[in-house]
Amino acid sequence: MENNELKNIWNALSENDLIDEKLAKENINRIVTSKGAGLFVKMKKKVLIDYWVYLIALIAVPIITTMVHLHLMKPLATIQAYVGITFVEVYLIYMFINARRKLKFIDYSNNNLSIKEGLISLQGRIKKAISHEFKLGIFFGIVFICFTIIQLIITGGGFTNIDFSKFSTMIVILLIVMLFVFPYALKYEFKIRYSDITEDITKTINELNPESK
Repeated sequence: MENNELKNIWNALSENDLIDEKLAKENINRIVTSKGAGLFVKMKKKVLIDYWVYLIALIAVPIITTMVHLHLMKPLATIQAYVGITFVEVYLIYMFINARRKLKFIDYSNNNLSIKEGLISLQGRIKKAISHEFKLGIFFGIVFICFTIIQLIITGGGFTNIDFSKFSTMIVILLIVMLFVFPYALKYEFKIRYSDITEDITKTINELNPESK
């Protein structure tokens, strides 16, 4: 049940002298404050998932690369391969560090600020983080796709040897399509990850305002 609906019930009971007005306000404050504290926990769980995903990927990429190298018993094909791996690692390192910062910020806001102040601070931080991470994700994603396309064209013998019957050429075409699809896919992924928590934070902040009581 939404907090505003609970408020209406408590107010109706109070107006009809079925419950003490002070008790009604105390219960409303307790309900909303409990929900606010729960939002910090919910947000921390989301960030923890990101934290472990980036950490595991950060460790897995060089391990998998080394295993492939040892299995083939030869160095990676070209210098471009090393550049690509380094590019991915830089992105993963940045996102991992960013996830750690967000965890510390959530703990600080939850432990050192009031529920309302903490949520307002968290709301601003989330909006900036989402915007920044989206732009960064677009940049790294498009650059990586372009890099892969160039790499496939080079290994395939250049533009003069493009053959639409080859698997590598079909992959290049698919990646070119991905250049246009990727921004929309990333935007949708961000919406799924953050829309519910941002809406809950906004609602709870409004419910914590004195005029909404």
